[in-house]
Amino acid sequence: MENTFEIGEVVVCINARRYWYKLGGLKKDEMYTVVGFNPYDKGLILKEVKSPGSGYNAFAAERFRKVDYEFAKKTIQELDTQHSY
Repeated sequence: MENTFEIGEVVVCINARRYWYKLGGLKKDEMYTVVGFNPYDKGLILKEVKSPGSGYNAFAAERFRKVDYEFAKKTIQELDTQHSY
């Protein structure tokens, strides 16, 4: 999987399952800010949490997805029109 994330982007965790290592407080469905990348595997370095199992405090990019702001805006607009007075 190619890493298409960018620095400053907000991502949401889709997999916080622990394996044999600690995740440093990573939680599913929480949003985090990308501040950098692990140069070896392109893992995400996040502002809000640090991975204790990585020399760069990075998490595997596969654990995250981009926040879909257009979907959120559309959903809010639909709810507003349904509940307009």
